Amino acid sequence: MMPRLTTAALAVLVAAGFAAPAHSEALVAYTKDFTAFHSAFCDAPRDGEYFFVLPVNIFEEHKTFDCADGTYTLRTTPAADDPGHMLYNVDPPHAVANGFDCDAKADTGMQSVAINCIPADLEQEGHSKT
Repeated sequence: MMPRLTTAALAVLVAAGFAAPAHSEALVAYTKDFTAFHSAFCDAPRDGEYFFVLPVNIFEEHKTFDCADGTYTLRTTPAADDPGHMLYNVDPPHAVANGFDCDAKADTGMQSVAINCIPADLEQEGHSKT
């Protein structure tokens, strides 16, 4: 079972502008390694916004992983417009409308990153995957 925020804690995040549920109860999963992240990510319903906190080394050690809805791709790139920061992406399987598309930005040298995920069919049109 994934750790969930209490309603009160989620309310604080929403009020502070850090989270806003789209279609379902927002979920935050804190994962300590690839196995925990893989399980939490693949088990999460694809019906709204989710947040996963995971070690940065997962992006370094794994380039892809499989869930029931297909193969996801992990990417990191330096933020061209913000030196000293990295962009972290989890790209959904091709042609899977509700596959999670995840993004994050963090300082270079961070040990953990919080990625925000939304089903690809709910994100803004024209969002680049490269």
